[in-house]
This record gives sequence, structure tokens and C-alpha cells, in this order.
Amino acid sequence: MLSRRQLRIKVLQSLYSYFQSGTGEMKIAENELFRSIDKILELYYLLMLFITELGHDDLLDSEDLQRKYFPKDEEVHAKNRLHSVRLIDALEKSDAFKSKVNEYHCSWQTDQDLVRKIFLELKKSEEYKKFMTSEPVDEKELLLQIVRVFIEKSEAMQSTLQERSIYWGEDLSFCCHLIIKTIKEFYDQNKLNFPSLYKDEKDDKEFVRLLFEKTILNNATFETSISAKTKNWDVERIAMMDILLMKMALAEMMTFESSPVKVSINEYIDISKEYSTPKSKLFINGIIDKLATEYKADGRIVKTGRGLVE
Repeated sequence: MLSRRQLRIKVLQSLYSYFQSGTGEMKIAENELFRSIDKILELYYLLMLFITELGHDDLLDSEDLQRKYFPKDEEVHAKNRLHSVRLIDALEKSDAFKSKVNEYHCSWQTDQDLVRKIFLELKKSEEYKKFMTSEPVDEKELLLQIVRVFIEKSEAMQSTLQERSIYWGEDLSFCCHLIIKTIKEFYDQNKLNFPSLYKDEKDDKEFVRLLFEKTILNNATFETSISAKTKNWDVERIAMMDILLMKMALAEMMTFESSPVKVSINEYIDISKEYSTPKSKLFINGIIDKLATEYKADGRIVKTGRGLVE
């Protein structure tokens, strides 16, 4: 499920697109934001289906051995093959999985070249050669390597996904994390569990909606506040991501009365490490800390709840 940080990142990405487009259609942009979040699960099931597709290619490959005059000895005497691993068998028998695949219209039919390319890379790898002869067999480790090495780090996969959806370039790593969790639960707990997007759907969606809307509606006010604290800086020359992160931090601190100020500040500083410049964390921390103090003093930031009232 998506953490609050991941939800903040989704809002950040949508705000960036909103302000860059200059259309001013907030509700349309908000709908696109929620669509981008919904597409995460579609990608999850698409990638899970990809693993079964690799299994199908492996089955065809093993059947081709029967027609070869000089098959490789290591393949003929293989103790284990990808198509026979328990997870793939469980996925193909799972009505819940098949239902989601149909619901999202997941298919690799038009990208069989990619399936074949990645399967051949896997087949040549030391990971797969070891798997074929290992005793006892370690299916979990092979599947984890497939996700981490042959899916997440594949430039061909990244390119294909970006062509399919503008949202998926940023979502691949997170979906691989979800798949890794599924694999570990299946082999460690003998459970085939599929993830949900939200911990608390109503609460999380409200968090996303308010954070997005309040940042936009208070944009001019936040711009003035930030400019006042950056007199030695040309605001137009400050990284746009830094400006957005500071505006989001202010919106969050003003809107969510039960969220500690320090927690909000630290969250946006951490996000800046990944999405902005190396110096951004110090810059953002300095400005937002001053503005938080000022906003609390004039009553624009009010906290309620145990340990939050000052």
C-alpha cells in the first residue's frame, strides 16, 4: 500500500504538471492525479503477468529441447525450470489474479519481443544457470533476482512502460517493491496476497485531495511568504521543485491539524533529496522552519491533539 510519503510524491508530480501546463483547470488536474494513483495497481498486475509470461517462454524453450540435435547438457539435465515454480502455478490458478488481469486489460500480446528479450537475458545469466542445477531449489531467490535485475533495471522494460503510460516511468520501482513483498509472503508464509493501494482509502484520498487543492488555492499567498524570506534570492531562479515542496509543506502544516510540524518539514526535506538539487534540503529546511514559526505566531498554523498544542 502507498505510504503518506508516496502520496505526497504523487501530489508533487501532479502539481508540477499543473503549474507547468498553465491551464488552471484544477478539477481536471485533480482527476488526473487520482488516475495516476489508480494506475499503480494496473502496473503491479501487468508486471506480475510478465513473470508468468517468462514462465511460458521457459516452457516453450524446454519443449524445444526435444527437437534439437545437440541440446546443451546443462539444459537437458536441468533439475529446475522457471515454468515449474510454485508462484507461477499459483498465479495461473488464482481466480483473484485472473479477475484483476481482466479488469485492467493487462496483456503482453503486443510486446512479445520484450518478453523474449528478457527471457533470453535471464536464460544466459548465472542466476538461472545456478537455479537449474541447485539442490535444494531456491525459487524465491530466483524470482527476487528476476524482479530486481531483469525487470526493474531493464531499460527495455522502462522504455516500453513509458510508451504505455506517462505515469509508469516513476512507478516501476515502487511496483517492483510490491511484487517483492508478494513473493516473500508467498514463500515465507505460504500466502498469495495482492496489495491494496491505500491503508485507509477514505482518509488517504482526503489527504491527497486537500493537499493538492490547498497548495493551489494558497499559491499566491505562499509565493509572497517565500519571497519575503528569500530577499537575497530571485524566486524565479530557485528550483521549481524547491518552491513546490515549500508550498506543499505550508499547505500540509496549515490543513492537517493533527500532523506535527516537524514531521511535515522532515518529509519534504527527504523528498527533496530525491527530486531536487543536492543543496535543496538545507535551503528548504531554513526557509520552511522560519515560515512555520511565523505562521504559528499569527495563527495560520494551529495544531490540536495530544502533544501538539503549544
